[in-house]
Amino acid sequence: MLSGVVFFAAYAPVTIGNKTIDALIYSVTYNGSYLAAEGIITIIVISIPSVKKALDYVKQMANSR
Repeated sequence: MLSGVVFFAAYAPVTIGNKTIDALIYSVTYNGSYLAAEGIITIIVISIPSVKKALDYVKQMANSR
C-alpha cells in the first residue's frame, strides 16, 4: 500500500469530478477492495473439505521429513 501512496502522490493525483482524492485514501480503497475479495474467495476455497484434506496431507508430509 505504501508504494501505491508514493506512486499516486507523485505521479497521478486522482481527480473525480472536481475533487482531488488524497493518495492514501485512494490507495487504501483500491488495494483494499481487491484484497478483501481475494481474502474472502481464499477462505471459501480452503474451507472446501477436499481442499482442507489435501492441505492437511501436505502439512503431514512436510512435518514427517
